[in-house]
Amino acid sequence: MTDKAIKELPAPEKGNKIYYDTHPDAPKGFGVRVTANDARSFILRYVVQHREYRYTIGPFGKDGFGTERARKEAEKWKARIAVSDGADHPMGQKASRLEEHKARLTAETYEEAVRDYIKREQIGRRNNATAGQVERSLLKDGDRWLDVPVAEIPAKDIRKCLEEMRDGDPRAVPPVKPRPYMANRFHAYLSTFFRWCAEPGIEKVPSSPMLGLRRPWEGEEARDRYFDDDELKAIWRASDKIGGMPGAFLKLAMLTGKRKGALAAMRWGEIDRDGVWTPPADLRRKKRNKRVHVTPLSALSMRVIAPLRPSEGREDEPGYVFAGRRRGSHFDPGSLFQEKIRKESGIDDFIMHALRHTVETRLAELGVQPHVRDILLDHAPLRGSGAGYDHHHYKEEMSEALERWSDHIEGLVAPEGVKVLR
Repeated sequence: MTDKAIKELPAPEKGNKIYYDTHPDAPKGFGVRVTANDARSFILRYVVQHREYRYTIGPFGKDGFGTERARKEAEKWKARIAVSDGADHPMGQKASRLEEHKARLTAETYEEAVRDYIKREQIGRRNNATAGQVERSLLKDGDRWLDVPVAEIPAKDIRKCLEEMRDGDPRAVPPVKPRPYMANRFHAYLSTFFRWCAEPGIEKVPSSPMLGLRRPWEGEEARDRYFDDDELKAIWRASDKIGGMPGAFLKLAMLTGKRKGALAAMRWGEIDRDGVWTPPADLRRKKRNKRVHVTPLSALSMRVIAPLRPSEGREDEPGYVFAGRRRGSHFDPGSLFQEKIRKESGIDDFIMHALRHTVETRLAELGVQPHVRDILLDHAPLRGSGAGYDHHHYKEEMSEALERWSDHIEGLVAPEGVKVLR
């Protein structure tokens, strides 16, 4: 069998015909298949465990693929089959690759695993108020893995992603800012997520790729930022510039000191005629440490949200005080919103969490007792065993504290805030 001889082989009228190499030194089973369309390919016929296989080595003439090269390929496979006693043969490897490809196509992706995690763990087991925030971060910051099987995400890729978040890229167009704090938060979210994926009965991954992967940034400091009176005035003016529902959200965050996630999930049905906000409690928990306490909103707070109340009889009202863009969703006070506040207020280091530090600090200056401040900011009271015996609701004390704080804000922002305050 030579290249010239192969070119002269007649094509069958239909189907295909195999011509085997009759040279005594040629590998047994080596030949060429000629189809009715005059396509010519080198093949290798061999038997493994009493089963016959025909493996296509390659097309004749394509990319210089000739008889000598095909014969060497056939000899290589014959030798491997003999050495492995049939355990290693080309059609077996091809079937294995097809199975791997099929398994990859049907494997659970990172996105699917994240959504399952949020439903079963963050909401189902923990009833975590920040489940939406965790989901957004895992999907947005991990968007490079959305279609990747969750079991195939290596630690090397995760480390690279975290370091890119930490360092940013000033050469990109537009430049990407460093986000070291968010890199650490994302590291924490991924660690919890993959640890859950590796749990017995879940077993989405054999083991967590986060094991041994340290936080990307060690410069993180405890948040101790709070705002003085001039900054509070600037933030209130910024809320007027932003306007509408987002502006009202910012004002209510200033007036209550509540966590942004809990505040965003506030519903009209949870506020009674007297302005007392009673968020739903997780009845499965006995102590309900992670709760949003019943809070009597100040008169100023009620005036802030009054323009957002829907007209009576609206059937399409989802019920959220701060409704989101999608039907049935609530407002997302995320990074874009905070960036807008920084721009309008001129406070470059503004973060929503600093409002909680501010309310805690300024209420202390106004003489509000620590146990009342703990309830207002939804902290677990640090009173030892006495906290478990105290079942008083402290509504009057909370109402007095928030009215005192609202009076302080009102004195700062008038006449800038006159359109809301009058």
